Amino acid sequence: MGMDAPPRVGGLRRAGRDESGFTILELVLAVSVFALFTVGFAETVNTGIGLARTNRNRDVAANLASQEMDLVRSSSFTSLPLGLLQTPQSVGGIAYTVNRESEWVASNASKGACDSAGQTPSLLRVHVTVTWNGMNAVTPVVSDTVLTPPVGAYDPNTGHIAVKVKDRNAAVSAGDPVFVTGPGVNRTITTTSDGCAFFDHLPVGTYTVALGSAGFVDRQSNPSPQQTAGVLAGAVSAVGFDYDRAATLTLTLSPAGAAPLPANLPVSLGNTIFVPNGLKLYAGTGLTRTITNLFPAADGYDTWLGDCADADPEGQTSGGGPYWPNAQRPTATETNPGGAAAVTLPVSTVSVTVTQSGTPVVGKAVTAVHASDAGCSAGETIALGTTDASGMVSAGLPFGTWSIHVASASPSGSWPTAVIDPNGAATVPVSVPIQ
Repeated sequence: MGMDAPPRVGGLRRAGRDESGFTILELVLAVSVFALFTVGFAETVNTGIGLARTNRNRDVAANLASQEMDLVRSSSFTSLPLGLLQTPQSVGGIAYTVNRESEWVASNASKGACDSAGQTPSLLRVHVTVTWNGMNAVTPVVSDTVLTPPVGAYDPNTGHIAVKVKDRNAAVSAGDPVFVTGPGVNRTITTTSDGCAFFDHLPVGTYTVALGSAGFVDRQSNPSPQQTAGVLAGAVSAVGFDYDRAATLTLTLSPAGAAPLPANLPVSLGNTIFVPNGLKLYAGTGLTRTITNLFPAADGYDTWLGDCADADPEGQTSGGGPYWPNAQRPTATETNPGGAAAVTLPVSTVSVTVTQSGTPVVGKAVTAVHASDAGCSAGETIALGTTDASGMVSAGLPFGTWSIHVASASPSGSWPTAVIDPNGAATVPVSVPIQ
């Protein structure tokens, strides 16, 4: 006999197994598909909400820009403030900033007044930009107009001063207040996005132009730089400043053998920005010196101890040759706008032994004397300290040629010389026999 056929149920043959439920694999696949759909749907919703929010914010910004332009057109022409004017606004819990830039331009100018040499300004260009929090990559709302001054509003026998402010990289610096004072004039204008502050229709005369942004300095480390500008009828006088956030440099002086450092030894900084000779001295005492209000020179600062010409490893003699052939200054220390930098500066040491008839002399005051030169025109005398029980005293010294003297004593012969050479030993021993 053959095998029994599966029984029929309701006229249908029953399957060999029950497939009415889902397997685990099928359930996982179903949940994954649903999750992908949900994520995609959520992204679509979020994108739509973000787009609607952006459109709403742009509409508000456009209204603010329009209101600002209405305010400009309804104001008395001569009362309109020049330069950058920033106005914060809050609408619907969103913080907006309305930036209005007003500057004079020539009738055929393609650039601002500070960049249009020889062109007499005749029109007032107003540029309004509105930004808001959370813009991301959205462009700000912008509105522009040009205004013609009323006939007779200004004295034709007046002149102008165009002030251009740039940072350390020669890029324009916006938002800096510029002050101009002169005959009956005391005005302040904030630089626009092209780094310009244009002072129009000034009486003929001599004026002082100054900057004073908190925490900024010019290339000479001056926080309040000034220049003088003469104003002629119908002419534009150009004034330029390099101005940026001040940097701080901390120097740690490290004498060889941990010897003490005499008091009141200045530190020299080298950079071509310093006029007239590329050097600037900073007085001080102690092993740590913090120098503030430094212009953030992109090429950094060379540093060394002392102020005499031969204290500089690359110093030049009066004849034009080097004091120390093949010597080099330490690697320049880079400074950044508003930043702080640190450097450790090795210092050479002189070790002096004082003897009398071959016996160490205790308690003698020893000094190092440097002859006058282009760096220290009056010469220098530095107190090294007092000899100890072994007749010795050690101290850090700048590079140079020093005559070693003992107070209240006469040398056996002449006072010896210590040559502290940047190419030589870190510690220079000197024997001083006295009578």
